[in-house]
Amino acid sequence: KTALIKSLTGIDCDTHLEEKQRGITINLGFSHLNLTDGNSIGIVDVPGHHDFVNTMVAGAHGIDILMLVVAADSGIMPQTVEHFRIAQTLGINHGFVVLTKIDLVDEESILIIENEIKDFLKGTFLADNNILRFSAKTGEGTERINDHIVNLLGRIGKKSASGVFRMYIDRIFSKAGFGTVVTGSALGGNITKSDKLYLLPSNKELRIRRMERHGNEIEQISSGNRVSLNLIGLNKDEFNKGMVLSDKIIEPTTILDVKLNLFENIKNISIWSDVIFLTGTFRNQAKMHLLDTNKAEGGSSVIVQLHLTAPCIIFRGDKYIIRSTSGLQTLGGGEVIDPY
Repeated sequence: KTALIKSLTGIDCDTHLEEKQRGITINLGFSHLNLTDGNSIGIVDVPGHHDFVNTMVAGAHGIDILMLVVAADSGIMPQTVEHFRIAQTLGINHGFVVLTKIDLVDEESILIIENEIKDFLKGTFLADNNILRFSAKTGEGTERINDHIVNLLGRIGKKSASGVFRMYIDRIFSKAGFGTVVTGSALGGNITKSDKLYLLPSNKELRIRRMERHGNEIEQISSGNRVSLNLIGLNKDEFNKGMVLSDKIIEPTTILDVKLNLFENIKNISIWSDVIFLTGTFRNQAKMHLLDTNKAEGGSSVIVQLHLTAPCIIFRGDKYIIRSTSGLQTLGGGEVIDPY
């Protein structure tokens, strides 16, 4: 997956020593692709390993296009299934499939895996999509993937720039001569350099020194943009993961009503249960109370109330994921009905 992104963009998203040593993605990786039609798109490389699903959810939040990557020498893995279910639950409805490492297997094996992928994707938004073949060793497929993304962008409408500006901070660091820099994906609204920002839920007021998108300075950020912000007034020790930047002060919540779609493979859920609640980069141990039934079966849709242990900035219609407290299983997810 990471080798594919490097082939497309020239950027290696695995920048940490442990990732190099273990040969897997652990942290979110970020790059961008300058397309042949003049557009530039941001790419988030999420961990594929099942130990890092919480990080995967943070990276997938707000994504427009899913690139589902399957290796030809291993086929569909349990984490492939889990990741795809999460992507569907988060509301992603555009994408394509890439079959990598095609240089490691013969044509017959490739055809068998492609049929497995087609069977797995029946009835989903990726059904009937062409499976694009790729080899990081030879570079085969790079141009076709680029062209496919260009065609796909033409079918995706622009996100609305109206409403409140919100952005989860997924990275924060200090840069010599600049101060504090944060990165994230804008979930809604738009801002300019002269606008005030607030760090929520602390409500601290911040100013913008510089804004960049894909390494280029910009004067305005719109919904859907992948950006970095050089901020005045923010110290790293004032930041906790899950905090949000906004142009308005938003009242946080600890109790919310949601629609929950349970994955088919899970055991029955009782009227009260302990879960992990994930939305954007926010992660919290929560108590979950079934409201319209005393027991919920796998594959069912129910209304539940979530009692969080930390304040969350969330709107009606936002998507979320629920996982077991052991962190070993994704139970499902859905949409916020009433954030308060």
